[in-house]
Amino acid sequence: MRIPESKIAEVAAAADIVQVISEYVNLKKAGKDYRGVCPFHGDKDPSFYVSPQKGIFHCFGCSTGGSVFNFIMRAENTTFTEAVRMLAERYGVPFQYEERRRGSGSPDQKNTIEKALAVAQEYFEKGLRTSTQAREYLEHRGIPAEWISHLGLGFAPDSWDGLQHELRSAGISGKDGIAAGLSKPRATGGFYDYFRSRIMIPIRDLNGRMIAYGGRILGPGDPKYLNSPESPVFRKKNVLFGLDAAKEAIRREGLLILVEGYFDQISLRIRGLENVAAPLGTALGTEQIRLLKRFTSEVIALFDGDEAGLRAVKRAIPLFLSEGIEPRCLILTDDKDPDEAVNRIGIDAFRKLLDQATSAVDMFLDGLESKYDLKTIQGRNLALEESLPVLRQIADSKEADYLIERFASRIRIREDRIRRILWNGRKARKQESVVASSPMRKLFDFPADERNVVRGMLLRDGFIERVLESGILKELSDPVLRDLAEKMVKFKGLAGTFDRASFSQSLEDSDCASIVAGWLRPKPEEDDLRPEVDGDLAIDQSIDSIRLRKLELRKEEIKERMKNCPPGEEEYNILAQELWTLARRLRK
Repeated sequence: MRIPESKIAEVAAAADIVQVISEYVNLKKAGKDYRGVCPFHGDKDPSFYVSPQKGIFHCFGCSTGGSVFNFIMRAENTTFTEAVRMLAERYGVPFQYEERRRGSGSPDQKNTIEKALAVAQEYFEKGLRTSTQAREYLEHRGIPAEWISHLGLGFAPDSWDGLQHELRSAGISGKDGIAAGLSKPRATGGFYDYFRSRIMIPIRDLNGRMIAYGGRILGPGDPKYLNSPESPVFRKKNVLFGLDAAKEAIRREGLLILVEGYFDQISLRIRGLENVAAPLGTALGTEQIRLLKRFTSEVIALFDGDEAGLRAVKRAIPLFLSEGIEPRCLILTDDKDPDEAVNRIGIDAFRKLLDQATSAVDMFLDGLESKYDLKTIQGRNLALEESLPVLRQIADSKEADYLIERFASRIRIREDRIRRILWNGRKARKQESVVASSPMRKLFDFPADERNVVRGMLLRDGFIERVLESGILKELSDPVLRDLAEKMVKFKGLAGTFDRASFSQSLEDSDCASIVAGWLRPKPEEDDLRPEVDGDLAIDQSIDSIRLRKLELRKEEIKERMKNCPPGEEEYNILAQELWTLARRLRK
């Protein structure tokens, strides 16, 4: 069942949209609004605006927009209902789900998953208390008892059904255990534990809620690390381990230290480096870079001093550059990983080591100079070939000229040659980039007359009734605009009046929310012009235009049908009469 509109309005009134979005975007005052760099597409210009007066956000770069709920939906990859619940909890607004049909990702299923994870946490903590071997392992890694408790570290015993028994006792079914990433089905029927004989590390979302686990095998065995499978509350690509605890320190320091593994992050954190996060034991992805970009654009990436670490550097550079970040990198040549390094040299020496981090681009170019003989044509061509995947990623960025110049100078290749190579296919890539980075079509990529009518319904008092009386809604050809218009009609019918802010807050559909935010939030230079943008006469003309287009389409359809009808037959005569009537209407 839907959340009552009154409850949505209550939560929206309590939630400070500037405060909420400031947790993800560095906002600066701009007149009566706030602006910053959009977190939803790769850009460095502050084209992202937040209007506290209207309760909306809008990006002029990618057209994303909407209410505070729509922002949380995108930022946390969650549903509208879940976004309302999250903000209700945060701002102390009483909230309870009404009965509804269960389904994948539904609120009641997410509640069940949270309950299952809580049961699992108790089971794993008990498992650690009763396992001397597991406690000794954590002690050997230098993790004090108080931090073990604070982090919620646990141990999954070497049992096939220990957790299953606890889940059943709590009223959680095997299927719900699978949904939570804690159970697997047996081929012979029933279920068994997903994690066995592993140190258990809770994975939390940005709000600190447990959503999954990472398990490190205790003793020999593969895989060494095992993450929870993805679930309605857990998407690996949208999570950085430890970011929930590190985000305030990252903002304060203006810097993120990115490490590769769970215990790297834990070791540095318990020794006083709070601004540390890690991918979940897998390769860093674009979504994770966009996630960290919400908090800072200054990154020091620490990589292991082995071949895998060097490959990770090479793979990460184009991903960072494509998002407008040039990280500094540090290869730990004397140690396997940051955990080992900080345990060997201590935190003070480790802090000094961080000062040695160098530009990732320079590190990449240094590697090319070491690998190839750049005095020879063959060596320069090989270096260029290895550079192209990186350069193609940044070919359309604002730093492209500067970076191409750096690459050309270091590998001794003419700039114009690099530019010619990059230009091939660049237009196609740019078009793909626009489609990929924009959550919807640009706001004005609609039939102009239909846009004017639907926009008028939103912005002009009393115009919803006029449009309904005209009967034009059924003539709208664009499905998104027609859907938005129908939503306005339905909202006014339920509420009795049409309040733009309340309507905006009620929109669950991201396309409709973005369109409304764009129409409610003009560019700054248009603020004074807004009331007169679409006058009554212009909208009436648009209604006439839609009708005429409908008649023209019907006229062409009749002509095509008449080509297949012998003259004199009844169907031909009927079509001819309709065509004559249409022609008269069009002449009027």
